[in-house]
Amino acid sequence: MRLNLPVAEPCEACGGDPVRHEVEYISLFLERIISPLNVPHAQIQKLTRGAFVPMGGMYTLFERWGWGEFIEQPDDQTLLLARVLWEEASSRGIVMREFRPFGLPKNIFVAILPDGRTINFEGIPQPRTGHQGVWWMNDKSILKKKLQPLGIPTPRGGAVFTQARAQKVFEGFPSPAIVKPAVGSASRHTTLHIKTRAELEAAFHLAKEISPWVVIEEELRGAVYRPTVVGGRLIATLRRDPPGVVGDGIHSVLQLIEDANTYPGRQGPYFSHILPSPAGLAELAYQDLSLESIPKKSQRVNLHQKINWGLGGTTADVTEEVHPENATLFEKIATTLDAPIVGIDFIIEDISRPWFDQEKCGVIECNSMPYFDNHHVPFEGQPRNVAGPIWDLV
Repeated sequence: MRLNLPVAEPCEACGGDPVRHEVEYISLFLERIISPLNVPHAQIQKLTRGAFVPMGGMYTLFERWGWGEFIEQPDDQTLLLARVLWEEASSRGIVMREFRPFGLPKNIFVAILPDGRTINFEGIPQPRTGHQGVWWMNDKSILKKKLQPLGIPTPRGGAVFTQARAQKVFEGFPSPAIVKPAVGSASRHTTLHIKTRAELEAAFHLAKEISPWVVIEEELRGAVYRPTVVGGRLIATLRRDPPGVVGDGIHSVLQLIEDANTYPGRQGPYFSHILPSPAGLAELAYQDLSLESIPKKSQRVNLHQKINWGLGGTTADVTEEVHPENATLFEKIATTLDAPIVGIDFIIEDISRPWFDQEKCGVIECNSMPYFDNHHVPFEGQPRNVAGPIWDLV
């Protein structure tokens, strides 16, 4: 039996990966309420650890009843994250299967390890012992409050429910500001460069379309980096760039876009062409540029606020460039979060210099289920095998 669920409508504010707004809103509302109830999660797992193993048999029973099916190999519905896990598992003699309830890919997996043990997991396999992760890791507003007293840099601001409160927070630090949903998002319904009350109001209502709580915070300076820490050790770091081009002092922005779109890496399956859009033109205007402008040599020109691949965003491996003090900070964050696997979104101007020597840098969010597959297929630089260390944990 298969279910055919409505597909999310295209949405400029969602970017290349739209969601159904009402479903996302309800989901985030329930997550904010239920998450604090998971505080004793580690203790519960210790008491019920044996109960996790028979779930593979339960999935088999569901399949017999027609409630789902097992997939033995990756197919065209398999996400890249699952695919790289699958490939690494196969190289280690681990048998990995995906269970799809009613034919829907929900990232539910059963894996049989070489020693005969069976593990069941959703998204990313986690170790059964040791660190379990704090419940507030994925909540941007609570994360800020927890990290700041420890001397870990985060942007000023906070989470609000009402527009009046949003205005008060906005007035608490120098503009520009950024407005975004308090949980999740993947840069959906996020607005940068906010300087006026009217811009704040529009951005607040945009974020409210998918989230009951909205974060208002100062806009940091620099690129967004994604360090991924596994087992307390920094494994790889990416720079995540929005769609953009680099000037040569000769060609217009439009000509540079056309040239960039001929690059083989933009022909799929992961990275896309840069397509001028209303949001892209607005970002150009923020930089006092247009499609006809001729940027200076080596001048970076951003063509969207979002860093999504589907909009023309790219990534670059910078693992070897990370300053030791920054690596220490990232590993400290993972320890603070008690997380075996964590993806950190960190904004900084120069990753090769210590964070404490730079202004307006800091953590903007952390992810307990990070898309670590990005490290396997960078647009620029060396691919990094993060799936291997993850399997080492289990």
